[in-house]
Amino acid sequence: MAEIILYLTESDAKIIIDWVNADSDIAWIVKDSQIGNTYRWKAVNELHSVESKSYCLWFIGSGPLRIPSGSVNVKDVLVLNPFVGWEQTLKHELAEVPWFGAAAPETFHFTFREFSKRNEHAIGRSGFNWIGNYFSVVGTVAPPECKKWWEKLKRFVKKNSVGVPWPGELGSGKVGAYAFPCAYKKLVEGCEKDVNP
Repeated sequence: MAEIILYLTESDAKIIIDWVNADSDIAWIVKDSQIGNTYRWKAVNELHSVESKSYCLWFIGSGPLRIPSGSVNVKDVLVLNPFVGWEQTLKHELAEVPWFGAAAPETFHFTFREFSKRNEHAIGRSGFNWIGNYFSVVGTVAPPECKKWWEKLKRFVKKNSVGVPWPGELGSGKVGAYAFPCAYKKLVEGCEKDVNP
């Protein structure tokens, strides 16, 4: 699985949200409503606020989203128009993003954690994840346009942040994560950072 480890404050995360909002190839998948463990999800072109949680992104041109049936004998359900929305029943009531199964290379995940769960004075670990071609050996190949977008995302991150050591402290080791401006300022001032999510 491909990953970009980030350190962000709320204002830093807003830079990322605005960049994604401006990209007409990408939609956010958001929770429209919830009753118990039954969710209604839908695609939207823009987010207007950022919270510390996980987000799902979909490359629109990669085709319909697939909801796993859970059985090899039953075909997956296709969400033909994610902008209209769909319902999904999950096993719990705390989902932040929909479940598309393990092999969903048309989607990306962005997690924003401004503060550490273990230390209220430390910066939480944020980042992007993408399954990429992990499941290509079983026939689930990442669409070429999704690969291109992942590379575009990496260029954006490198251009707008400072590479920092991970898991080590500033000044030690090679770059393994990226801190956006406000978070980087905090790290330089001695703020600790989460190594793990």
